[in-house]
Amino acid sequence: MKNVLKLFFVFGAVLLLTAIAGAPLEAAPFPEKHVNLIVPYGAGGGSDVFARTMAAAFEKYKLLPTPLVVENKPGGSGGVGFAYVASKKSNPYYLMSAVTSFLTTPLMGKSPVNYRNFTPIANLVFDEYMLVVRVDSKYKSIQDVVADAKANPKKLTIGGSAIGGADSISTRLLEQEAGIQLNYIVFNSGGEVNGALLGGHIDMMIANPGEAVDLFKAGKVRILGVYSEKRLAGAPDVPTMKEQGINAVYVQNRGFCAPANIPEDARKVLEKALFEYSKTDIFKKYVTDNMLTEAWMDGNDFQKFLDDWNAKYTIILREMKLLKTR
Repeated sequence: MKNVLKLFFVFGAVLLLTAIAGAPLEAAPFPEKHVNLIVPYGAGGGSDVFARTMAAAFEKYKLLPTPLVVENKPGGSGGVGFAYVASKKSNPYYLMSAVTSFLTTPLMGKSPVNYRNFTPIANLVFDEYMLVVRVDSKYKSIQDVVADAKANPKKLTIGGSAIGGADSISTRLLEQEAGIQLNYIVFNSGGEVNGALLGGHIDMMIANPGEAVDLFKAGKVRILGVYSEKRLAGAPDVPTMKEQGINAVYVQNRGFCAPANIPEDARKVLEKALFEYSKTDIFKKYVTDNMLTEAWMDGNDFQKFLDDWNAKYTIILREMKLLKTR
């Protein structure tokens, strides 16, 4: 009888352990560790400054239970960073800034991945671009640049980052609308372009507000014109390109994507955190101080925006003879 009872208890214990082992475990809430915020461009540029400001705000307001850790992975007009994040498929612990070159670099065949290899999370702002010279430059207006460029084709140097990116496209618009040819010099980031301009190595630069506003406020550079429909609130004395007879209008988006196929619950957490950030005082101040325009899009709307602009950039790059033929 004792042996029977012993067997009964052993059998019961085995059944209990088996049931416990087979029971589904409740997943821990996302995120359990820090989220890597990858900037596919060099330090000091608009994307880098924007990302680091956001990471600091996430920490201050505890928008996620764990921090955002910013890491720069420059190279290949963003292609190095794109490939790195795309390789983290299904991993929600990676977030990446996505601007113009997120679409244009793959279209030019400089990246093995494209925007379809990612999960759009949200877009936050638009940048209005500007043409900038040193404060002691002989160029006082757009017309000064146009006159000199027409007299000296391809001699005037203009700095920017990423061939086919926003800087490059803005330069192309200026050339087309003014009937001039400039010598476009490529750098890894807006920070490097700033250094080249201040050092006298280039005549002018294309910049988004976040890259040039501090230099402008410090009196080190002069903004000749902005690529916007109306004057920027942060620089009301600076005329638009259109006011000066150059029909050039262009804005760049600033959004964030994650690797493809991340869990839906994690995607929602990231989207919600970005939306909450867009309502903070830090974000509002950054937008005002850097002459940006708020442009919130959730993941679905950002996906539609990317689809639309991928088609538009295909046409633009074909006209620039930069489109990769297949």
